[in-house]
Amino acid sequence: MYLDYWELKEAPFSNVPDRNCFYQSNQHEEALVRLLYAVENRKGAAMLTGEVGSGKTTISRVLMTRLSKDLFDVNTVVNPALNSIDLIRAILLELGENAQEDSKTILLDRLTQKLTQNAEKNLSTVLIIDEAHLIKDRSSFEELRMLLNLQLDQQFLITLIILGQPPLLKKVDDNKPLKERIAIKYDLSPLDIQDTIRYISFRLKKVGARRNIFSKEAAQAVYKYAEGIPLRINNVCERSLLIGMMMKARVIGKKTANYAIEDLK
Repeated sequence: MYLDYWELKEAPFSNVPDRNCFYQSNQHEEALVRLLYAVENRKGAAMLTGEVGSGKTTISRVLMTRLSKDLFDVNTVVNPALNSIDLIRAILLELGENAQEDSKTILLDRLTQKLTQNAEKNLSTVLIIDEAHLIKDRSSFEELRMLLNLQLDQQFLITLIILGQPPLLKKVDDNKPLKERIAIKYDLSPLDIQDTIRYISFRLKKVGARRNIFSKEAAQAVYKYAEGIPLRINNVCERSLLIGMMMKARVIGKKTANYAIEDLK
């Protein structure tokens, strides 16, 4: 609706995780490097935590683009809130295998065979568990840990990338055997004020903005409300562009941003 008014090619602040709009703040870049290190060096398991909307899923999607399909078989389980046997089925389905079995023994054997086949083809299997904080069944965490017991020639047959919101930290702390298997951990912190300003500009330039649309004061108001969380920044900026168009503004100033913030409350 507002794209023509602001002379933009696409919506700049979509809340769908987009690897093409990966803003490389220091913390987001460090998170990506740590995950790449875990995968490329077959460290077994890595965990990335952060508040909702902090960019965890986007980082995982960028990670997938950085890994050669000739060397890595990367799959994602996006709804892991399952009991242990259904979690195994979900993993098998993601790997393209038949999961129509009631026997846990058979399912695990089928999974082991698939992982071994990949390894024999020099293909490293990577499994991203998104929204892992939603897992309620302790036995499901145990199944993830047991996957790390699958090894060939002293190398893990699978690398787990576990993503989740802060409650995941407590759940993993309560499972000491799993915690000790996680080689790489990183907690994704929010953007600071300067990165928030740069992030807004970055997203706008990505969709063809040829001028500064948000004033510095507006960006500061956005930061104060969003507390550096990209999802919240997107919400305020999206609403600001809509309100700014309705007000026939040439620039999003502090007043317009505050209107948007109030509109979201």
